Parts: sequence; C-alpha cells; structure tokens
Amino acid sequence: MNPEKNIVLVVDDEQIIVRLATTAIAAAGFRVTVAENGGAGLECYEKLKDQICLILADVLMPAVNGLEMAKQILEIDPDAKILLMSGYSDTVLKTQHPKQDLPFIRKPFLADDLIRKTQSVLGISAAA
Repeated sequence: MNPEKNIVLVVDDEQIIVRLATTAIAAAGFRVTVAENGGAGLECYEKLKDQICLILADVLMPAVNGLEMAKQILEIDPDAKILLMSGYSDTVLKTQHPKQDLPFIRKPFLADDLIRKTQSVLGISAAA
C-alpha cells in the first residue's frame, strides 16, 4: 500500500457505527477521517483524495446518500475504492437503489469482519 495514501474516509450518520469503524480501521494501521453524510464525505474526499485509500460509506443517509456520493467520487476518480454498508434489508436496498455494483458489508458487523473486508477491497492480504 502507498504510505502516502493511508486514510480511510468513514461516512455515516450513526455515531455507534462511526466509533466501531474508526476504532477497527485505526487498529489495522490506517488513519481515519469521518464525515456525517454524503455531501460532507464528498467535500472531504475532494480535499484529501491523494491520501484516501478507501471510502467506507453508509448507503442510506440524510441529504446525499452513500450511493450518490460514490457515483460522484467515481466520476472524479474511476479507480477510487469504495465499500458500502447498510443495516437495511435487501428488499429495502433494492427498492431504494436497484443497481449496486460496489463491495458491500452488512451492519452490524464485527470489527474483524470490517478489517478483512477493508483489506480485501484494497487488495491487501491478511497477515498470517
């Protein structure tokens, strides 16, 4: 991994998820920055894009949702790594956002599962 690009941007409006994700991601050796919704996440990405290795974003949030934010980020950088998360059922997600081709993790998740998924999306092999 590029040492200059080691920030994970966590975008979620639920503080308990933000705390769990930031603790797990920091323990895995990444720096973390947080945004409370997709609009703030997009602004943060534009400022730090050269340092961000992954965007971890909730699918459904007030204001700009995670999918809309992801779409805008991918227009800026088609190679951006994005991991979506949601606690909603598949039925709700398909109704709200029928097409989803990005990596996904279901909330609630365990810290170890988030670390493994983050490493997988980034193409990092887990330490033995």
